[in-house]
Amino acid sequence: MTIAEPDSATPDIKAAARLAQERVSHSDVPIPHDRRRDIARPPGPSPLRALRGMAAPGAAPWFMIGLERTYPVMAHMRLMGEHAYALTDPAAIVEVFIDHGRQTMKGRGLQGAKAVLGNGLLTSEGEVHLRNRRLVQPAFHRDRIAAYAADMVSLAEAHEASWSEGRTFDMQADMAALTLAIVGRTLFGVDLRGDAREVGDALEALLSGMGTRLLLGPQVLRIPTPARRRALEASARMDAMVQRIIDEHRAMGDNGDMLSMLLAAQEEGVGLDDAQVRDEAMTLVMAGHETTAMTLTWTWMLLSQHPERAEWLHEELDAVLAGRTPTMADMASLPRTRAVVAEAIRLYPPAWIQGRRLLADVEVAGWTIPAGALTFASQFALHRSPRWWESSLAFRPQRWIDADGAFSEDAPGQPRGAWFPFGWGNRRCIGEQFAWTEATLVLATLAQRWAPQLMPGADVTPMPAVTLRTRNGMPMVLRRR
Repeated sequence: MTIAEPDSATPDIKAAARLAQERVSHSDVPIPHDRRRDIARPPGPSPLRALRGMAAPGAAPWFMIGLERTYPVMAHMRLMGEHAYALTDPAAIVEVFIDHGRQTMKGRGLQGAKAVLGNGLLTSEGEVHLRNRRLVQPAFHRDRIAAYAADMVSLAEAHEASWSEGRTFDMQADMAALTLAIVGRTLFGVDLRGDAREVGDALEALLSGMGTRLLLGPQVLRIPTPARRRALEASARMDAMVQRIIDEHRAMGDNGDMLSMLLAAQEEGVGLDDAQVRDEAMTLVMAGHETTAMTLTWTWMLLSQHPERAEWLHEELDAVLAGRTPTMADMASLPRTRAVVAEAIRLYPPAWIQGRRLLADVEVAGWTIPAGALTFASQFALHRSPRWWESSLAFRPQRWIDADGAFSEDAPGQPRGAWFPFGWGNRRCIGEQFAWTEATLVLATLAQRWAPQLMPGADVTPMPAVTLRTRNGMPMVLRRR
């Protein structure tokens, strides 16, 4: 099924702003605030230094690296009037995010992301979150993912038809178009390929208009700026697209896909209304394609910069696949392919920071972190720390291969808490296996015949938004192997 053409009408900005503020203001549980004056706080940067580090364009990941180097366990700071703790030690991260995970709620970033995502699986709390997870979980069962694998590969092969020797293009936009098509077919049973440019433009406006500013709190939505206006317009366009998908599903009946499951799902005789279905669908459109698109984008860049690692990958693809189409059954036989993906995620994690607000006091490394305090840990900083990773800044996918030649997330020998690309505990990404399967099979499909090269002199600068994107795209030239 192909959905209708996007509505080109200019969105009502005032209405979009009201809706965004309503979404952001909602919380399933009371939001506590840390106003304690009777406890000692660990050292950390000044409020001005913290604000500059988190708010300056592109600065936040490097600011987090600086904190990890300077404060080896945790750092306290005041951030837009609130107490915030950066956790920089793996044991401290495990203590808060795993051992006390049920005593936390989402942090500022996800509360602000409600402006776009609404109250879906990624942003809901308490019983609402548990219900959402139960409703969505069947779509990511292992058997379902095995069925999705064939669609992932067939869409990658169809996408390959647009590639030609010597063509220059933006790999970031290209991978986003491919992963959007995969999400459309596997989870929604629709063909979103015709909407790739519309969605890409909307995402660009959303992420550049909000980005790391959401970490400063939902109040940034009230500040009128050109970027805010573009973000609100983009959010309204995304809303319209998702609503069209829902309307067409209701008209055609059960399609056997995830969206049909959501529309039919009931608990105690009560189903989801369109707003609730919209929130889940929007979450899966955004999280389900953007993160994998960025993983693949950074992977292509790293392979281009390290031809010897690319050759190591090609040796496996030639030996295992010999030019044929990969399948789900090949996953275990492609440890190098998965290792390349893992190493790209280590150096350029799409989810580059994770935050939580405490619902109860927690003791960590001799310090009391009070209820209401914000805590956050940066995958970007921990994944690159020389304290936990040998040759931490080097692209070495071999580190993920164990003594038996198999891929293992434990092979590098890092401590628990130094590697968390998909989050932790009860908020761990529900689509983790979907993402691993998609990235591995898409890379295996395309890298058999292609070795894209980064354009000479390309300015590739990480842009920390909701995901870790590039500021100016990823200009590459297509080269056949």
